[in-house]
Amino acid sequence: MKRYPLSKAYVKELNEHPYVEKATEWTISFTSEFKQLAYDEYYRGKPMREIFTEAGFDVEQIGSKRLENFRNHLMKKSEEETGFADKRKDKSLQALPSTEAQMMKRIRELEHRNAYLEQENEFLKKIQQLEEDYGGKAAKRK
Repeated sequence: MKRYPLSKAYVKELNEHPYVEKATEWTISFTSEFKQLAYDEYYRGKPMREIFTEAGFDVEQIGSKRLENFRNHLMKKSEEETGFADKRKDKSLQALPSTEAQMMKRIRELEHRNAYLEQENEFLKKIQQLEEDYGGKAAKRK
């Protein structure tokens, strides 16, 4: 399934559609409202093709590859904390790491630091032991 560019006439029509934020000959950016609607309908068992048709889109011009990519994108976005919001528009909507994720990251950092400090202590003990051994031998020679 190869993706083809949209016609200029259809791009113009898409840019006037209430569920489209922006369309070019290669991309269509849908509103978060449409994404939520499509997600809800899809999980009620409605095929993506039917969802688009009922929303007033010409699925033949959009193409099956774009429908498939939209569905895949929708499933990924549904698992994110920000949901279907477009993070490109508002940086404050970017997914913040969850408290649990922050805690796990901090634990890994502390475990790494702990391992580093343990190695450093072992190294210093070895240096101290070598100094004692060398110092003891040097003292015996005098």
